Amino acid sequence: MTHNDHPREGAPKTVVCPICGQQFTCGMSSSCWCATRVVPEPVRRSLAERYETCVCSACLDRLIEEANGE
Repeated sequence: MTHNDHPREGAPKTVVCPICGQQFTCGMSSSCWCATRVVPEPVRRSLAERYETCVCSACLDRLIEEANGE
């Protein structure tokens, strides 16, 4: 997961990405789309420190690529 490993799993909800403002669906569970991403620990820490919610797939993918030097 992108933010605090979703300590309280629940029903999917619509979220606004705090980086780009795009709306997306957060699965709020281990079956969420973000569970398919390998997120480097520094990216996880940074997201958790900066934002109260998850980020969209486009922003998460960009952050992962940047962290991996791609």
